[in-house]
Amino acid sequence: MLNEEGENITLSDNKAMFTKWANRWKDEEPYRFTKAIHNYAATNLIPRHLGPEYVIHGAKLYSPWDPARTEVTLVISEWFFDRSLNLIKNLDNKDHPFSKVIVMIPPSIS
Repeated sequence: MLNEEGENITLSDNKAMFTKWANRWKDEEPYRFTKAIHNYAATNLIPRHLGPEYVIHGAKLYSPWDPARTEVTLVISEWFFDRSLNLIKNLDNKDHPFSKVIVMIPPSIS
């Protein structure tokens, strides 16, 4: 990390302090666990996936699209015979936001 002049900033070595704290509270449980904070680091979410947390770390929130206003087509690339068949069968039985599903197959598959 650099300061405004472009010089390295050296952080203090806190190992001695942490060792002192660890020895002081070694027989106790110094950590407090709470459901008010949750770590969703590098997680893509839509709001319905969130729990009761007040402080959220790292989540990228996205709003679900409205299928009545925006049509979304799911495109599947098929590279081996019948690999996408299970997905398509399950899509028929599930509620999903796709207006169309297109399976792209190579010419060698009939």
